[in-house]
Amino acid sequence: MSDVLNNISKDSAASRNEYETGIVSNGKFRRRKWYHRRDLRFIGVVIAIVLIFNTYGLISGPSRISEDLQAAIDSGAEKVSILIRAKFPAEAFHMEIYQKIGVFRGDVGDAIMLTDVIPGDVRTLSRKYWIKDISLAPPIKR
Repeated sequence: MSDVLNNISKDSAASRNEYETGIVSNGKFRRRKWYHRRDLRFIGVVIAIVLIFNTYGLISGPSRISEDLQAAIDSGAEKVSILIRAKFPAEAFHMEIYQKIGVFRGDVGDAIMLTDVIPGDVRTLSRKYWIKDISLAPPIKR
């Protein structure tokens, strides 16, 4: 009986030692590779999705800027007036972004008119997925 108790206490001591150190001496147990961990795979998938989303904006953004607006930007204009057509009606979130970029002048048909927009902000705005196209606004009649 005492032999059985000694073996149990040795086994429990060995398992406690394995638990504390994280090193398992059993030959049947295989340690997981770092790339098989679920948390690292999840983080990798999230990073890949963010990179694909931003790359899509960088690639498709310039095609949303009209030729006349691109010519005005290339000519060195400090500020331009633009018409923005979105894929859906603007919500409060979109209006905040528009107001950070320029001065909101109202709706012109299905487009939003912004004035005093810096050319770099036009490029940034063109990368947003909800933007259909951005064109040069006609002069304001006073």
